[in-house]
Amino acid sequence: MHILYLDQHFRPPDGSGNTRSYEIARRWVESGHAVTIVTSASSLPDTYGIGQFTLDGIQLNVTRASRRLPTGFVGQLWRYVQFTMAAIWRAARVPDVDVIFIPSLSRPVMIPGLLASFAKAAPVVIEVPDFQGFVSGQRRTIRQSLAQQVERALDRIAYRAAHRIVALEPGIKDGLVADGIAESKVAVIPDGCDTALFRVPADHGSVMLETYPHLKGGPLVVYAGPLDPACGIEYLIDAAVAMLSIDPDIRIVICGDGAAREDIRARAMHAGVFEQNLWMLPALPQNHMPELLSVATAVASVFPSLESGQHKSFPEMFDAIAASKPLFINHDGWHADLIESRGAGIKVSPSDMDGAARDIADFVRDGEALRRAAEQASALADSRFNRDKVTNELRTLVETVGQEQPAPARRRLRSLALKRLFDMVLAFTALIVLSPVMIVVALAILFTMGRPVVFTHTRPGLGGQPFRLLKFRTMEEVTDSSGNDLSDGDRMTSLGRVLRRTSLDELPELINVLIGDMSLVGPRPLMMEYLPYYDQNQARRHTVRPGMTGWAQINGRNALTWEEKFELDCWYVDNRSLWLDFKILLRTARVVISGKGVSAPGHDSMPRFDEIMARRQGAEDI
Repeated sequence: MHILYLDQHFRPPDGSGNTRSYEIARRWVESGHAVTIVTSASSLPDTYGIGQFTLDGIQLNVTRASRRLPTGFVGQLWRYVQFTMAAIWRAARVPDVDVIFIPSLSRPVMIPGLLASFAKAAPVVIEVPDFQGFVSGQRRTIRQSLAQQVERALDRIAYRAAHRIVALEPGIKDGLVADGIAESKVAVIPDGCDTALFRVPADHGSVMLETYPHLKGGPLVVYAGPLDPACGIEYLIDAAVAMLSIDPDIRIVICGDGAAREDIRARAMHAGVFEQNLWMLPALPQNHMPELLSVATAVASVFPSLESGQHKSFPEMFDAIAASKPLFINHDGWHADLIESRGAGIKVSPSDMDGAARDIADFVRDGEALRRAAEQASALADSRFNRDKVTNELRTLVETVGQEQPAPARRRLRSLALKRLFDMVLAFTALIVLSPVMIVVALAILFTMGRPVVFTHTRPGLGGQPFRLLKFRTMEEVTDSSGNDLSDGDRMTSLGRVLRRTSLDELPELINVLIGDMSLVGPRPLMMEYLPYYDQNQARRHTVRPGMTGWAQINGRNALTWEEKFELDCWYVDNRSLWLDFKILLRTARVVISGKGVSAPGHDSMPRFDEIMARRQGAEDI
């Protein structure tokens, strides 16, 4: 199976930051799948180039991007647009894709992913690492409310386009289901722990302590993660301020990079804790993170208070428990509740900084509590969050999605979706362009035949379901002395014959096309009375929407026998495509102008199929 994986910020083992995409893709390659990752150079080390190359069996397709963080709204927007356009182009050129995997709802990967899914007729799996449900009563500005509505609308488009959704924690699934997503469509598969990387000897961090000797001498609390404005890193500065008067030997280390790094540094200096009991380290390559975590006494997971309806996965927690390190957490959520209930760490107050500092100090000074928490963290990493286990769960889901529908069936569904869009656009355009003609025809009918102008009749549509066919009236309502309708030829007016010959009587069917009863091209809708007389093959003409024109109409029209018509209809069902529809529409114009095949020999249109079959069956019974 070939999996197209879109991740704007893919990080290899020698890059700084979370390497989850690498670990997943590497394991999928080892299980026998081909994986192509479309990413940007923004999070890759300087030694990596642009273009296509292979990393541990993973095919990387890297777009050009600055490795410096953009400043300002315009700079960030340009970075997003630049990657989105490049990713659309590169994803479109990846051949033979079976499944598309999108690890977040970030617009720069969501848009190329959904477009590639449609273009390649490949199912898409979307992973949701955080979710913000709509909560009535929240006070927001008009601008915030509008932005939230737009974001929710885009998210819903992605949710409905996805063949499966992966929620990284149960609360995210609950939020998605509450938002109208089918429960069967959402699977909970959490992030995983790379124990093979982080389980290191006790002295593994000696080089780190030699490089940063000021980290020696007391308990060490480490935060290793992104330094973005929304991450709430200011909490650690406030904790450091409170810790100076409680236990100044406890050191807090912030390791990472992000848009807020300089602001955090300036705030720590202003608070008087920078390089007193709080230090900042540059972002480390992931394969050097075990050196830092091995010397940590505990690891911090901090975040501003989650809003009502908000659910989030915290990736920095998984490296900590992979390294068998206790955690302290200042936020709510499923992960936090699990860590606390299993005794793998403690939750501290998000607002009472003195109380939080005392709880942290008591915890990191209690050797027995640390030992028990480390054991529980290790057990969680080896069981529920084992990387191999959760990656296998994810791989099984992706394989199932890829196998649910063969590629030809997916391409057929894509073609049908495009056909419906093609029908709607062309029918709407034709109604506008031809409206003067339709008005003239309607007035001519009104003055010569009176009301009604439009004739409606029940016909079988898709699946044989009845619908009301719309046509311009071509016959008068004339009966004999017994009250029975006269023949079609006797009731047909001179205007009606002109309308039939030029097919102008069919123009109201554009409305049927627009509302979805019909298609521009397909087998013509016949009488409901014909349904019982179709054989199994002939009945297949109702597996598609009936059309204003069709393969039979451009290959003889009413000059054909019924058997010939049905054979041509079934050929269209088996071979339909947008290109074939386009050719049929072009040839229809020529047939209409020529006026050929409007009626069968000796008839005003066609003899009734049900009457022919009834006579045949009656003859066979004699």
